Order: sequence, then structure tokens, then C-alpha cells
Amino acid sequence: MEKFKIKIVAKSSLQLSTNKSDITVDTEVVHDQYGMPYFPAKRFKGLLYESALEMAEISQEKWITIKDINDLFGLGNTESKIRMENFYLPNYKQMCRDWQYLNSQYKGIFTKQSVLELYTDIRFQTAIDRETGTAKATSLYNMQVINDGTTFEGEIELVEDTEKNLLILILALKNLRFVGAKRNRGYGEITCIWDSNKDRYNKVFDEFKNGII
Repeated sequence: MEKFKIKIVAKSSLQLSTNKSDITVDTEVVHDQYGMPYFPAKRFKGLLYESALEMAEISQEKWITIKDINDLFGLGNTESKIRMENFYLPNYKQMCRDWQYLNSQYKGIFTKQSVLELYTDIRFQTAIDRETGTAKATSLYNMQVINDGTTFEGEIELVEDTEKNLLILILALKNLRFVGAKRNRGYGEITCIWDSNKDRYNKVFDEFKNGII
């Protein structure tokens, strides 16, 4: 069993939707009780699974097999051998303490909404009538997006940290490039950075490139 620190860096605006709206925003991004955005573990795990499957299909299962992937992620009758919690902003715990203090000292000034606005922007779009080439009536829509450059940090734990399972994780992370909604419109580009146990990462990846595993 081993844990690996991972960073998710937004290279473009991210639309990690809550499927909720309020008076001013049609689609909100996922955020905590203080207004800080985060990347839900369940969603990221699903994206990693899809990314791993894509790598298996690209190589026609030469590198990693679909069975190996399903065993790792716990599909079918197997228990998941990969665990993770939500990915949060850097220094998240300290920032939570800071926001608690500020809220206790200056009630009503540092609101959840004001915190969220530090990390997000609002984008507007409208539907176009194909016949007239003009905007359709009542089609104006806005969505909240997480700013590009935002970084999320977290850990991924391999319950069975075999070289094969580690290789699946490495390839899935390297292949994962787009997440969230509106990916076909330039949103959701990310890069995943391996931030710990780099010697083991390099060893397994070198063995993969050299055809040893």
C-alpha cells in the first residue's frame, strides 16, 4: 500500500459543475462551505478510469489490459484497489483556518461568494438561430468557471501497489488532458503532475518505455 501526491493544474478555464444554479449564475462550480473550489474524488477517479481505457484501446491492450484496469478500479466483482479523496487548493487546511478567523472577526465581509469570486469567472453564451444567424430569444446563458492556472492537490493510494497497477495509474494520469464540461469549446484542459515518489515513478516509466513491463 502506497500513497502518491498528485497535482492537477488547470491550463484553461474549468467547468466543474454542481448542476446547481442561483439567481445570478445558471451553472455553479463545485465549492466547499467557505467558497473554495475543489476537484471531487469520485469525478476524478471516473476520468482516470476512462483515460486508462483509452490507453488500453490505443495500444490494443499491449501495454495494459482492460481486465487489469477493471481489477484496479473495482469494476465487476472486484474491490477497488485505488483510493483517493477530494483534491483541494494548495495549503487548503491553513486557508480554512484563515477564513474561519476572518469570518469570526468581520462577519458579512468575507462571504462564501466573495471567496469563490477569487478563483472563478462568469462566462456568457447564447444559442444561434441557424436560419437567421442571430441569437435566439431568451437563450442567454451564463456559467461559472474555475480560472486557468488554478492548482488542486491530493493523494492517490494504491492498495495493491504492484508495478502493473502503478503503470496503469501513470499512463492514465499522463493521458488525461481534458475534464469537465465544454471540452469541445476550449475549456477543461489540465495537466497532472506526479509530486512524490519520483524515483519509483521514473523506474516504472523507464521500464515501460524499454518494454520490460
